[in-house]
Amino acid sequence: MKKLGLGICLSATLAFTSLAWAADQTPPKKDTPPDLYEGLPDWYRATYKDNVGMNEGSGPFKDYFKPQMLDMYWQPNRHYVPMENFDHAIFIEKERRDLCVTCHEEATPGVVRDWRESGHKNPKSTPYLSSRTAEIEKNTGRILDEVHCFDCHADTKKKQIRMPTGEVCGECHRKQFDDFVREREVGRPNHVQSWEANTIVPWYAEAARRGYLYGQHGCDMCHSGAEKCDVCHTRHKFSAAEGRQPEACITCHMGPDHPDAESYGESKHGVIYHQEEEHFDFTRPLSEVRPGKDYRTPTCQYCHMYEKHGRFIHNPVMKGIWRMGTIPPKNIEYTSSLKDYPYGIKIIGDKIDIYSEENIAKRSYWLEVCAKCHSDRFADTYLKSLDQFMFQAHTLADQAQKVVEDLIADGVLYPDASKRDPYPLSDGIEKMLSPAFLGEPVYNAFKTLKGKFPVVGPILGVYGMFLQQQDNPSTIENMYNRLWFWYKLQGYKGTAHAQQDVSWWWGQAPMMMEFTKIQAEAARLRREAGIEKAAMK
Repeated sequence: MKKLGLGICLSATLAFTSLAWAADQTPPKKDTPPDLYEGLPDWYRATYKDNVGMNEGSGPFKDYFKPQMLDMYWQPNRHYVPMENFDHAIFIEKERRDLCVTCHEEATPGVVRDWRESGHKNPKSTPYLSSRTAEIEKNTGRILDEVHCFDCHADTKKKQIRMPTGEVCGECHRKQFDDFVREREVGRPNHVQSWEANTIVPWYAEAARRGYLYGQHGCDMCHSGAEKCDVCHTRHKFSAAEGRQPEACITCHMGPDHPDAESYGESKHGVIYHQEEEHFDFTRPLSEVRPGKDYRTPTCQYCHMYEKHGRFIHNPVMKGIWRMGTIPPKNIEYTSSLKDYPYGIKIIGDKIDIYSEENIAKRSYWLEVCAKCHSDRFADTYLKSLDQFMFQAHTLADQAQKVVEDLIADGVLYPDASKRDPYPLSDGIEKMLSPAFLGEPVYNAFKTLKGKFPVVGPILGVYGMFLQQQDNPSTIENMYNRLWFWYKLQGYKGTAHAQQDVSWWWGQAPMMMEFTKIQAEAARLRREAGIEKAAMK
């Protein structure tokens, strides 16, 4: 059990290092240039922001992989490489704005058409746009009769074309930028740290090292939201109305670990939206939406971008309580090693206390949203039912984890951790991460055991769903991964979004069926271990 505990400590440590950083962050000062990485440690900026082109990866394990080609577009601060087949320097020096459209009308006509229909091309075409543009002109000291390709894509210092990041957008849209960066205050999971979440996990670099880099195409594409605003309101219209529609969210928020699209889309909220979508007025800012008139039912954005007291912000995570459903709550009794989470390590976040003062306040803000259509009593009862579902689901996951841990403690897990491939990138973890970063016990475990110990449960025990290795993890470990990382989270999303079929048939029912399989597999392993032991006498 000692080895197991150390392994789980590793899971928690790497998963929540960002939470420790976030606790000390303050919102960016308004008189500083927009910086997605302001206030973070020097090593963080050096491994996530400093441009290295395609020569090395990102994050603490950057030396163990090179990025896939498309990462130059998805993480442009770090990986963008200016084109070499055409020198734009002379056009940038002479500020030949006209040539952008002249060439691209033939080269990429769809881009030009989008831009011509956008608020950038016509920033004063409506009273609302005029008022917003006036604010930007006041804040930037510029006259904006048109926002041109040149304004976003021309790096006038380096005399080359750049791929715009949120920092470029933030030069004009500073309030939205500052709201977005505030996501760090609550820690992961969020959008601004999504690339970190993608590459800080050891299995990402290990998969690349084993030749599976391009299998992570889907991971990279979704996690590009850390630096790019066009994930939600697509280029080159950059339409706020588009970004207010649920469809803007579903290309990422779907699938077995977070079926938001499926659960919202098939709920009564989603069904009404699809039936009456043409009557929704998405041109209105969220703060001006009149429930029942402009929207008959809520959208993802209306619920999640509501902060409190009638205020909407460009940040959908500030009211998050259950944090995607992966982090254990304090409010239940555990039988597995989850009772010791976070295992005494000071630099990681603790379990969630659903009834903490902070979370009680967040719940009151959720009730403010729900009460726009529902009675206070109904909304409060429903959200309390969600809590009870999650307590029940985490209890079932705890019981399943205890079954696996008991196999390890009794030496009957097969294959034994000492006789299979080590934990992903164990050599890199020992080399690249310090005891101060990992904690002495975890660091020493990697140094002495070279990753030959099991890692079970939240968060990094899920590596087996992202990487194939020889006999690691075992069948029963991946059964448990499916239980807590897929089925528990599917049940959470189904319940949270009021989709009963997803709650039961995608969540609670397969959790119970998978637990039965885990129990049966554990019995088989114990039986075979007993037969083997008897045969050796």
